[in-house]
This record gives sequence, C-alpha cells and structure tokens, in this order.
Amino acid sequence: MNITIIGTGYIGLVQGVIMSDLGFNVKCIDNDEEKIETLKLGQSPIYEPGLEKTLKNSLKSGKIKFTSDYNFGIKNADVIFLAVGTPPLANGSSNLNYITAASKNLSQFLSKDSLIITKSTVPMGTNKKIKKIILDELKKRNMDNLNVSVISNPEFLREGKAVYDFLNPDRIVVGIDENDDKEKIKKEIYKIYDYFYKKEIPIIFTNLETAELAKYSSNAFLSVKISFINEMAMLSEKIGANIEDVSKIMGFDHRIGNEFLNAGLGFGGSCFPKDTLAILNIGKNNDCEMSIVNSAVKFNNDLKDILIKKIKNKLGDVNGKTISVLGLSFKPETDDIRESPAIKIVKKLINLGAKVRVYCPQGMEKTKKELKNYSNFIKYCENEYECAENSDCLILTTEWKQFGNMDLVKIKNIMKNNYFFDFRNMFSENKNIRNYFHYYPIGRN
Repeated sequence: MNITIIGTGYIGLVQGVIMSDLGFNVKCIDNDEEKIETLKLGQSPIYEPGLEKTLKNSLKSGKIKFTSDYNFGIKNADVIFLAVGTPPLANGSSNLNYITAASKNLSQFLSKDSLIITKSTVPMGTNKKIKKIILDELKKRNMDNLNVSVISNPEFLREGKAVYDFLNPDRIVVGIDENDDKEKIKKEIYKIYDYFYKKEIPIIFTNLETAELAKYSSNAFLSVKISFINEMAMLSEKIGANIEDVSKIMGFDHRIGNEFLNAGLGFGGSCFPKDTLAILNIGKNNDCEMSIVNSAVKFNNDLKDILIKKIKNKLGDVNGKTISVLGLSFKPETDDIRESPAIKIVKKLINLGAKVRVYCPQGMEKTKKELKNYSNFIKYCENEYECAENSDCLILTTEWKQFGNMDLVKIKNIMKNNYFFDFRNMFSENKNIRNYFHYYPIGRN
C-alpha cells in the first residue's frame, strides 16, 4: 500500500517513519525545504528516542521518501494522511490555515478515488470543511466525479514516548462522515492498521464530531488531573502533608489511576496548552461554559508565579543572584520547549534581575533561539556541574534521568550557596539531601 503523509512534525514524522518500518511505501510531504533535505540525510529534526535509527533503516530500505513536491508526493497514493500543525491563535482558537492550504494543495493532484485521513487535532466540523474544500477544488478541475472520503483519526502520542505509543496504542479512533460508505472505509482501516488489529488493539468507529471531540476531551482531562494534583501539592505544603503519599494513596483507587498524579511545574508542550485553549474557545462558540477546564488552565498559569514566590521567600531578593536551572524541555526525552514551564521560570527570574545559568540534555539549541532576546542574561552550560558552579541556587525543572545520577556532594561543593529547589521531587526520598542543601521539594516539607 502506498501512503502519503502531509506534514513532518511530531505526528507526521513518527507516523511516516513507523509505517514505513511496518512495510508500507511512504512519501512524506513538507514545504520546509531545509527540513526535507535534513530528513533525506537520515537526520531527525526532532529528538524522539528510537526515531532517527528507524528513519535511517527506512531510508536504506527505500520504504520512505521525503519531498516538497505535491505532484510527486500524491502520485499513486492509496491513502493520504493530513498531519500538519494547528497552532493556537491569540484568542485560543486553532489556526487552520495550514490544514486548509494542505487540503487545497493535495486537491490539485488527486487523480483517483481517495481516502484522506486527518491526524491533526482540529475543532469539531473541520473534517467536513476539509472535504468541502477538496470537492470544490476538484470541481474547478472538472474532476468532481472522484469519490473522496475524509475521516478523523486523532493521535494520542506522548512526546518522548511517541515511537512506543504509536506501536502500542490504547485505542485507535476513526470518525467517519455519515454520508460516506462506512463499510468500505472500515475495510481500508483494517488494512492500514492490520498490525494493530492482530494485536487486538481496540479500533473504535464513530462519527466525525465524536472523534474530533475525543482528542480534545482526553487532553483536557489529563490537564485537569495535572492541575488538580499541583493544587493539592500547594495545600500539602501549607498543612504539612506529603503530596507524594497523597498521590500514591489516590492512585491505588482504580477509578482514579496513578498516571499524571506527579506534582511538579504543571503541563506544557505542544498539545495540552493548545488543546485546552482550543476547547475553551469551542465551548464559548457553542455557549457552553467550560469552567473545570478553565480553572485548570488558570491554575497552571498561576503555578509558575506561586513557585517564583516560594523561591523569593526562601532565598530572599533574587536580584543579582546567580541561579542555575536544570532542564529546559517541557518533559524528559524530548527537545521540545514549546510552552515549557522551565522556559517561563527562566524568563521570570531574569525579569527579577537574576543571572541565570542553564543546562538541558536536549533542549539547549531550541532554547537559544527562543530566548535570543535574553542571551545577555543567560549562561548556557555543557553539563549539570558547570551549570551549578558558583550559583546561589539550583532549580531542577525537568526530570531527566541524568540529573537523578548527579554527584550531590560535588554539586554542593561547587555552589556558592546551597539552596536547591526540586520542582520535580527527584530527590525527595534521598535521606542525605538535607545534609547538603537547603532543600525544597514540591508539596512536602
């Protein structure tokens, strides 16, 4: 089967690389020429464990090709995946310009009946709009005799574990337009996802609107769960409770589960912040107050100021102080710094007059671009020890395993003052930690 994927971001690239590894003939289209050339060399523009190795193997086998040419990319395609970005606009709504442009572009080269599968996260009703765009463009070409179906197949991948999640999904969701041939489309889906069908992964068929809403609902719920446990962490500090024990006790309840109950800096990345704002906007447009999601978003934003206040209360005035920040990516095992809580903490510290030293195993280069206007106030370091050198305060913001193996005695000895704010609770169970530092975890004393 020949598969074409439009978009080589996190979703499109992982989809393309893994499907080529499963034996499909894959063509990936992107209008970023530099990225295409990088991918042709077997270099992944994103850090995702296992991805670049599989990419190189697929290039060597000839199972995957990269292009900016829609004519080459669409030619002979049996299935076309739409995996372009839908970034947030200023009002929180999704920017659909990229997916609209991609829909128009692919329409110029369709020459046979086609199945279009949308992987992008889009508001309810978007897939029907995509189909209308394609049919209108085909009509202009006098090709409106073609049978085109547009279905919704949202992704549920975690950054840092995207390759694993793609191969081991909890479920596959397929939304089909009520006017399309459902049985024909189901047969195609079973062919595409045969590997998963044989593994007895549930494939849930529903209508377009349900599939579109399911993605937003999942991310919104997880965001609420994160904000909830962080709010409980702030309360725990006030009353002398231990949030880690609270989380453990809650997690044993099978109705709650233990995932996403680790107190920390709050949610970030490319999905949760964008999708929560989008669903708030969707609710507003449909006269539906999304008060729970709204509260989760508000607390997540407020949390950074709460933690900065905690630093100031313990350390005193941070103006002129040297503060070391370990971790810049929004989570470990990714170089994605979009909406990273760590980046927000760095900005706030600089605005308060602090001199900031930073280190991250993967997020450094993207941070340099993101914070180019702050470059005079940031020292980018080669490792965690250089980062901690002569600093008044160490803040751990991303829980990379590398940081868990730090030599704490060495860290203490090279620091000027020994204040340590562990905002991921990596060392909260270390019995010696308070012998070395004025140690402040989250949600416990």
